[in-house]
Amino acid sequence: MNVECDRLSSLPDDIIHKILALNGAKKAIRTSALSSRWRYTWTSMPCLSFSSEDFHTYSKFSQFIRYVLSKGKNQLDVHSISVSFHDTVSHALVKRIIDFAISHNVQQLSITWLRRKFLEFPFSAFCSQFLKHLTLSGFFILTLPAWEATALATLDLHKAALRDGVFSNCANLKNLILKSCNMMSSNDFNICHPGLTSLTLEGGSGCKGINVITPQLKHPSITSSPIHLVSAPNLYSLHYGGGNLSFEFSTDLLHLETVDICAQCSREDKEHKFVCLLQKLCNVKFLTLNLEFVKFLASVELISRLPSPFSNLKSLKIYPYYVSLNEQARPEVTMSYEVKEYLLDASPGATITMVSHEEAKTVKNIVLACMFMRELQVLLYQWKENSETNTTRLMQGKAPMEVKNQLATERKWHFWLRMTDNNEQFAKMYKSIVSIVQETEGILTKIPTSSHQSKLKLSFSRLCVDVETLMDDMADYVKIQCAKKPRLYVHQPATASQPSS
Repeated sequence: MNVECDRLSSLPDDIIHKILALNGAKKAIRTSALSSRWRYTWTSMPCLSFSSEDFHTYSKFSQFIRYVLSKGKNQLDVHSISVSFHDTVSHALVKRIIDFAISHNVQQLSITWLRRKFLEFPFSAFCSQFLKHLTLSGFFILTLPAWEATALATLDLHKAALRDGVFSNCANLKNLILKSCNMMSSNDFNICHPGLTSLTLEGGSGCKGINVITPQLKHPSITSSPIHLVSAPNLYSLHYGGGNLSFEFSTDLLHLETVDICAQCSREDKEHKFVCLLQKLCNVKFLTLNLEFVKFLASVELISRLPSPFSNLKSLKIYPYYVSLNEQARPEVTMSYEVKEYLLDASPGATITMVSHEEAKTVKNIVLACMFMRELQVLLYQWKENSETNTTRLMQGKAPMEVKNQLATERKWHFWLRMTDNNEQFAKMYKSIVSIVQETEGILTKIPTSSHQSKLKLSFSRLCVDVETLMDDMADYVKIQCAKKPRLYVHQPATASQPSS
């Protein structure tokens, strides 16, 4: 088609802003050199994203953030801000970002700090009537005596250090996510909120236990222990995967319909505790248990003397959690007569699904393949961002003819491995890419033919094309660098017809 107009530039500003937001603030600003149409487009972006990985030094990263915020100071509204620090962070810069977010009615704020050192977050006088979603990932210490976020609906904290009462001034908080957080309490840590409906707890330490007092809670997902639900009468679904079953209820669960429990039990545990837990789940309709927990129930004599508590059960699913990806076929998943009678006697019409070891292995392989491919995408991005700088430095002091000969006789990947032997970080990244490619290839061969396998293979093939293209580009870059350097002068001995100069 002969298209004379610039179709991209003719798009509405809100569409262009969404495209620019996907590439980060640094690349968005570069578009200002395209034409007069693009010169100031980035200054009205409602979504700002910053990453220190885009800069060689922290000072340049800090200057860039200050420049962007100063250019956007006249904007009435900024919808979201995302900042990622990978090495250093200063209180002054974080405070400036927060002040900008408050003054521009930001609704989503995400700050990530990936260094293993606790930093007290400058929220001592934080007050916003517009912030709805806050994500803090990193070793932050949150002490918030005067913190008020009346509109905050979602709070996502990863590896933060918390004190009791940290959520008390968030009147509209609905979703709380705490992952690997340090509860700064010598006794129990209290999560007390009248309006919280969704709660995710993964890992965590620093306290004896966690008391959950949430009258409106409906959808908890918990892998921390021990947990005590003091007041949560409106639970609708429950996912628990905390290893050793340390979960107690002090409230009736009249509305609970869906339960997924993955627990590891031992004979040292009190058997009556598990039986009491199952009695509390009497209204559940859809129950999922891991095979290891079911086998433990078979050794509990108490269940043979009690009636089945599940009178409303419609579906029971049993699956093996501990599956070795390298072992051969395992015996069929079975359930003893006593356990089956205890779980299903009061609901004879309930369906039973027994997931085999092979099916569970397939699911784990699919998850593992997706994880590896995601990691490969991240490594490829990092390589592309840093390759030119590293290559220029690594080429210093190497003879151009020597490099050309290596390129002509060796495979590109092996060449780059040798080139990066004196750069530990660069070489480690290269080896990781090769290792992940090989691991993913092996995993995909173990997944049975299905639509999932076809989609995974297609995505992996595209990633492999990116890997090959990247290696080709790097090799071409070396050739260009060699061509730019002057040829080495080689003295030729004089002949009879050509006198020596």
